[in-house]
Amino acid sequence: MRREKREKSLDSEKNYKLAKIGVVIVAIIIIVIAYIIFDTVVKNNETVNLSGENYYQYFMGIREDYSGDIEIVRTDQYTQLIKEDGQVVYLDSTPIYYTDKLGQVIFPSKMELVNTQSGTINALNNFTNLIQDSQVMYVKKHNKDNRKSISNNSFLYDGADLYFFLEDMTITVGSEKHELSPLSYAIVNYGQNIEFYDYEKDEYTILDEKIATSTEILATNKNKDYTINMGVDSFSTASSDQLLIKNVNNLTELDY
Repeated sequence: MRREKREKSLDSEKNYKLAKIGVVIVAIIIIVIAYIIFDTVVKNNETVNLSGENYYQYFMGIREDYSGDIEIVRTDQYTQLIKEDGQVVYLDSTPIYYTDKLGQVIFPSKMELVNTQSGTINALNNFTNLIQDSQVMYVKKHNKDNRKSISNNSFLYDGADLYFFLEDMTITVGSEKHELSPLSYAIVNYGQNIEFYDYEKDEYTILDEKIATSTEILATNKNKDYTINMGVDSFSTASSDQLLIKNVNNLTELDY
């Protein structure tokens, strides 16, 4: 009888210890899961506060103005601009211009910086600011003081359809020519249309599908040092032809 009671007591103690171990294991699993969620969801979110400035941006020729409390949230899936009234704008690579600061732009997405003189292509991080100051172009990370000058014989490319120009460019579409000032851009939606924004004139142009798909689409700088073929995503100089990189993430980030 005593032996039976002792065995029951040992069994109870064993079950109690196993239960404690089980609780500890469950707690560890919960902590690991919570960390994974934090690491993949929270840490990978990037938030930038744009409050205190006025901005504008164009979407298919329609101007969108931003002011007041503004926040941009970027995840692996999307980039959202949250306006003061709570309205959400989903952003792509389209540049955001400072309304009250001439010659200053912010890029929501990573961009390629293509130096046509050296042929080097580097990545610019999300939310890079580009600044034109006394005819010199600079890039800097948002809310950072350090800035780096870049060659005017360069352009920016989003790896898909958007080309941003640092100097005067002539856009040639078949027999048509369009002059664009520095800090302007073009979007080539091949098979659909072509969009141009001229920064100096604050004018937006959309060419129809027939023109966009029937001819070469070229951008040449004022001194004719280089030409970008925006239909096949390449550029050429007097000495070389070079294809552009489609995946910006495969590039080395510029030291700036």
